[in-house]
Amino acid sequence: MSTVSVITDSSACIPEELVNDLRIQVVPVTVHMPNYESIRDTGTLPSRISEAAGSDRLVRSSRPFITDYLAAIEDDGPEDRVVITPAMEFAAMYRNASLAAELSSRRTVVIDSRTAAAGQALVVIAAARAAQDGAAIEEVVTVAERSTNNTDLVASLENLSFIQRSRRVPADTFRTLGDDPVVLQAMFRMRSGRVEPLSSVDNLDAAIERIAKECELACKGRPSALAVFHGDRIEAASRLADRLGGVDFISGFSIAMQVYTGPGVLGAAWLTD
Repeated sequence: MSTVSVITDSSACIPEELVNDLRIQVVPVTVHMPNYESIRDTGTLPSRISEAAGSDRLVRSSRPFITDYLAAIEDDGPEDRVVITPAMEFAAMYRNASLAAELSSRRTVVIDSRTAAAGQALVVIAAARAAQDGAAIEEVVTVAERSTNNTDLVASLENLSFIQRSRRVPADTFRTLGDDPVVLQAMFRMRSGRVEPLSSVDNLDAAIERIAKECELACKGRPSALAVFHGDRIEAASRLADRLGGVDFISGFSIAMQVYTGPGVLGAAWLTD
């Protein structure tokens, strides 16, 4: 029987069936849209998000509050808790989760995944599987921390206008790609809490090939876990999964993340031993 509950937030690209099977607790990010009440991120409404953001209407998200994390930590279930957040460079979830852990009487460890999106998902899933196998909290933490050091993510954006407008990524990060935000398939790597720009490519086919090549070079064989994620581009995601020789799962991009990237994100994340 599991003695540890793993908690994360809804910006992690974890398919619902894995959330249910591994009993992962997901604290939702809230998305604020014009003409709508605030929406708790459930992975739905991406086209509505894209439409609003694309027309320069205010769309934003707010991270889970300390009270949200505290409620998840204090919820019924296993005695011990491991909370896994996106890299603190990209979001403030780590701080709020850490403060909640200090307020709780439960034994709770908060881990910065040093990545985000599907990369964060792989860290969470590895920890949750260890917990489901009956590992004590010390071992679950060891698995999660090892995964943070061995997770890589490479993706493409159809253009840079959304992410530049969001100001969530430092302005000079994509400067090597030039001043024009409409760069077809801008490529980047996310690891160790950093976003590293890669040279852009001219079309979607080239982006798929580049992502696959980066995975092959990094893994030198089959990774221990491999996922594809996308923002409203399921056909492209399926093509990428085929090019990679099969993946553990394909996930839609969280609407909380798509607020800042816009539609058309396509990428892969992998975990090596």
